[in-house]
Order: sequence, then structure tokens, then C-alpha cells
Amino acid sequence: MVYIAIVGKGDVLIYEAKLPGPSSGKVPPENQLQFIVHQALDSLDHKTWSGTSMYLKQVDTFNKMPVSAFVTAGHIKFMLLHSSSLEENAIKQFFYEVYRLYIKVAMNPFYLKNTPITSSAFNDRVRTSARNFFMR
Repeated sequence: MVYIAIVGKGDVLIYEAKLPGPSSGKVPPENQLQFIVHQALDSLDHKTWSGTSMYLKQVDTFNKMPVSAFVTAGHIKFMLLHSSSLEENAIKQFFYEVYRLYIKVAMNPFYLKNTPITSSAFNDRVRTSARNFFMR
């Protein structure tokens, strides 16, 4: 199980999805996924200012499931709750691919910044990327 959340300025949830990935033993209930990611935002804030990399690796854990993070220059946060069996390189490449997709949405003149992404094309492409990077 892999869960991604894109969090905008003011900790507003812009996008979330439960994605295909390797199954792990203990998966949290769906109604807790947002809480787990928001809890990790505190750890993320500390790590954001301690380095210059956009990919911050693991910022928190919940029931032996790591939360990895990626922060853009505009302070949009990509959070990924996943099983510990995923390769770090695959996670990093996935984040860069989703970031590329996010840039395309953000550059659309009809998209209002910091509002939920409702595009089915964006959702489909994120899911395809997850399959490509996590289901090898």
C-alpha cells in the first residue's frame, strides 16, 4: 500500500490517493491516512530548513511504515506513506515524476493555486507512475 498526499501552503490538502504498491503486513485504516501524513508535517518542517535537497527521504514513521517527503521551492509538500520494502531510488524518481506532473497542472491558467487537483488525467498519470516505479 502506498498513499500520497500533496499539501499546499497553509497545510491545505491539494491531492491525495491510495496507490498500487507492494502490500505490507499492517495497513492503517483509510480514515487515518490523512492524520498520519499531517502528523509527519511537523518533522518535515524541521528537516526542510536543515538542508538544500528537495527530496528529504524519510521524515517520520508510523507502525513501521515510513513517511517520505519532497518539498518544492514554492513549499508544496509531497508526502508518501509506504511500506519499508520500497527502494529509495524508486521513491525519489516517483517524487520527481509527480513533481513534473504537478508543474504541468500548476501552469494551467485555469487552475487556482492551492486548491484541490480534480483532474482525472493527473490522477491517472500519478497512478501509472506508481505502477511503473513500485510494482517492478
